[in-house]
Order: sequence, then structure tokens, then C-alpha cells
Amino acid sequence: MIADSSHALTGQIRTDFVSFPNRAGLKIAACLDYAGDLRGRPWIVVAPKYGETKKNNLQIAYFLAANGLNVLRFDHTNHVGESAGDQIFFTLAGGSEDILSCGDYLQETYSVGSYTLMANSLSARTAIRAAARDTRTIHLVCLVGVVNVGYTLNQVYREDLVGGHLAGKRWGVTDILGVDIDFDSFLGSAVREKMHDLDSTRMDLDRTKARISFFPAERDTWVSLTEVQSLLEANPNAGCFPIPGAMHELRENPVVAQQAFNDVVAACVGEAYGVAREAVKLQQPDKRVLMQQNRAERDRLRESVRTPQNETEFWSAYLKKYQTAWKIEDYQAYLAVVGRMLGEIKPGEVVLDAGCGNGMFGLWVLRALLEAARITESPPIYVGVDLTADGLSEAMATQLSYSFSHGFPPGQRLQDRLALLFGQMDIDTWGLPEPDRAAELQFADGTFNKVCLSLVLSYLNRPERVLAELYRVLRPGGRIVVSSMKPFCDMSEIYRDYMDQQVTDKELTAGRNLLSAASQIRLKEEQGIYTFYAADELTALLEGAGFVHCFAQQSFGGQAVVVVAER
Repeated sequence: MIADSSHALTGQIRTDFVSFPNRAGLKIAACLDYAGDLRGRPWIVVAPKYGETKKNNLQIAYFLAANGLNVLRFDHTNHVGESAGDQIFFTLAGGSEDILSCGDYLQETYSVGSYTLMANSLSARTAIRAAARDTRTIHLVCLVGVVNVGYTLNQVYREDLVGGHLAGKRWGVTDILGVDIDFDSFLGSAVREKMHDLDSTRMDLDRTKARISFFPAERDTWVSLTEVQSLLEANPNAGCFPIPGAMHELRENPVVAQQAFNDVVAACVGEAYGVAREAVKLQQPDKRVLMQQNRAERDRLRESVRTPQNETEFWSAYLKKYQTAWKIEDYQAYLAVVGRMLGEIKPGEVVLDAGCGNGMFGLWVLRALLEAARITESPPIYVGVDLTADGLSEAMATQLSYSFSHGFPPGQRLQDRLALLFGQMDIDTWGLPEPDRAAELQFADGTFNKVCLSLVLSYLNRPERVLAELYRVLRPGGRIVVSSMKPFCDMSEIYRDYMDQQVTDKELTAGRNLLSAASQIRLKEEQGIYTFYAADELTALLEGAGFVHCFAQQSFGGQAVVVVAER
């Protein structure tokens, strides 16, 4: 066994970074979280969610450690994170082997003969298999756990992927929720190892000697609550505790998540120490310590990224997948909220769409002005700037196509109602000293009456500098609207509602691509490359730049935060 000598001493809770081989000889990177002495306390192994790393389990790990449990959280091999292997080779059976290897490490290093096992979402299926094979697992805890892999894949991709595989269909290396994997190998292994359907999950649970605590989400679009309940009701060792108001991404609602974490930690502590969960008095971890550790692990994870992607290339590819967003009702409603908060665009006003992407907000502005049918001697000016030439080309083509398709009376032209200007620039360089600026296009003080920064701030390295620059180029009394996806946003209901419409095969593929692209962004957020903001955080950034009269609201199906402010 190999133990990394580095560690973080965080108040009463300590985190050690360790590594050890799995049963196939690949290195597993893990963290040990504990308060006090590692020996003599009950242990809990926390498996990572599919497409995520051990860092995502930091919050609940510290909550568990604050209440007397030692925690081992780890990265799967052949997956994202610090463990060894190539992510294209990830399988459910391989994930299960990693869990067993964690048990081996605890037994060989700390003489641990029993432990609790916790897993989330798709990883719950790997944990169920591990518990069926390992009597050291005495308590199995599943949060929003997937129990029927075929059903969940069908809900996500609107196609019977397991059935297609059995019928001979092949996909090769495919992006599955933001992670490129050999999907044929993944499905083949799931079928061969009997981990693909509800019956196989039932057989594993029947073989499990552990106590089972299942916490399904009541609003889960990927997992059937009815299937979960039917699976557990006949098992004398199982308890089912649905989480009211929860979606598949449990942390999407902080209030719901905190109550769920309270219930989960109470169940783990109660089971480990042999007391009723109702009698457990919970201790909350120090938030400052938790935030410090989160920053340290985010920086560590960013350094471990094996193939950092060029941002221009990433966004060029992303925007191609985002073209279908215009047809999503929740996105249309979001654009309407942004437009309403920005206010009526009056004759002669100059509007900046900073990070315009493929021009969706600009298209909304164009449509609103055309519907207003106002012709003046001083039409408003729309200025769209973006990092990618591909995005700008798409924006121009989309807006010109829309204007021509909706036509004008004889003698009228598009420029009678709106002037369109586009420029390629990296707004992340705004506010930098002159020698460091890569942008060729710059604006004078007070150039704009209105500024829109739609779902862009999260992806900037220097958000404070960019907002300060936007403050400079906005006229006194001008208005700015800034938005961000909220932390731990869950797009599943938006995606489901879109897919429930009468979509063509092309639109079906576009919807799948959009979901995968959103998952890639979530992974980059976890790596510390991007940051999603809550309403108070976004407001604080705007006020820090000098803006006043901030007002925030949620939109985009409740998954985005939109803030309006004035200069």
C-alpha cells in the first residue's frame, strides 16, 4: 500500500490523500476524512457519482466525519479524476471492483472488518453489486440510486439502448453524459455481468446481508420511484425513505439537500453506533474549513486534468450542440425574462451582447423589435461579441435568416429597425493591462445603454475585472443583466419536457448532444475551471464592480439565476 504524505489539517477534521492498487493493479486515488484518531471509529466508503470525482462527495464526507465516522472517498479507475486508467474503459463491473478494493485497503491497513457503503445515482448499481459480494458491507446507503440501468438509459436517450445492443447495434466510443466511453463495452459488460435491469438488481439485493437504506428522489426523471419501492418492499433488510421535492441532482435545491443529508447522516451514524436515527444529535462541519478544503481539492483536481482542452475549441463545439436550445420552452421563457429585465430597447440605444454565442439573445431582441414594427430615423444598435468565429458566423446567419423570413413591407429594410454589428474578441482579457490584452476590439467609456451577459460569467477566469470593464462602458443610468446557471443545476426536467414534444430524429440527436454538453460543463465546474453562482454571489460580484439596485430571480426552469442592476 502507498500513502501520500501530503494532507490537509482542517480544524478538527483532517483529510489525508492516499493511493492504493485495485484488484486489477490500477492505482486508486482516495481521501481519508476523519476527526481525531483513525482507529477505533466506524468507517464509511463513499463511491463517486458517474462523471464525477471524490471532490463532489466532500460536503457529505465532512458531515459524516463531524459526527464520528471515518470516511474513505475515492475516484474510480478508468474514469474522471486522479485514479489510473483510461475513461473509455469504464464499466459498472469495474466500478464494483474498485469498491471491493477500497474494502481491501481498509482491512489491510487499518484492520477494518466492516463498513458502511454509500453511493449516488448510477454508482448505486455498482455499490449494490459490491455489497452482494462482500460481507464486510454491513450497511448499504443509496442516494437517488439507479436500480434499472436499461430504464434510466431509455429515459435519458429515449431509446432502448440495452435492447439495441442485444439486437446487434453498436455505438463505439460515445459521449455518455459528458464522458467518452466505449459504450459497446459498457453495455456488453452490464448485460454479461447481469447489472442491466431491475431483475438483476433484485437478485443482488436478495444476496446482500447488509442493512439497506434507500433515499430516492420524488421528482427524479431518470429513476422510477415505483420501481424502487417495489424492489425494496419485499426485502426485510431494506428501508425506503423518499426525499420530498428532490430531483435527480440532490443538491439542486440546497434546502432539500440539507434535510436529505441530515437524514442520511443520521441513518449512517445510528446504524454504525447502534442507536435509533431519531436519537442522533447531528454536528455540522465548519463551513469555512469545508470551503478551504474544497478550494484545495479543486486546485489539485485542475492540475490533474490529463488533457486540458483549448477553450476556443471547446466553445466552438459546444455552440454547435446548443442550436436546439431555441426550441426549448424553458429557454424561451428565460430569454423573455432577460429581455424584460433589460427593459425596452428604445430608438438610438446601443445594446451590448457580451459573449453572444450563436446569437440566441440577439435573435430574441430582433424578434421583439420586428414585432414592435417601429421605424425611426435612429434605429437601436445591437453589438454582439464572442470568443469564437463559429459562434459569430452562426449568430449572423441565424439573425439574417430570421429577418428575411419574416420580411418587410415594400421600401423597408432590416436596418430601418435594428443595426447589427458583430466582433470576435476574448472578453476574459477585459480589464487587463494594455500589453496583456489579446482583444483587438475595445470600447470607449459609456458606449452602451444596455448590456447583456447571458450565461457567460461562470466561464471567465477574471469575472471581477470583466464586470468592472462593463461598468466602465455602460452609460450612467444604464442597465445590465447578468445570469449564471445555479450551483448543482439539474437539467433533467427541462430535457424531459423537450423530449416529450413531437421531436424529429434530428432534434432528438440535438437534445442528446445538448445534455452531454451540459454534463461536460458540469465536469469542468468540478475541476475548478468554471464557477456557477447563487443569487447572493452574483449580486455581490455586481455590487463589487459598482453596480446598484440589484434584483435577482430564477429562470430557465428554475436552474438559472438572473440579476439586473444599474450603473
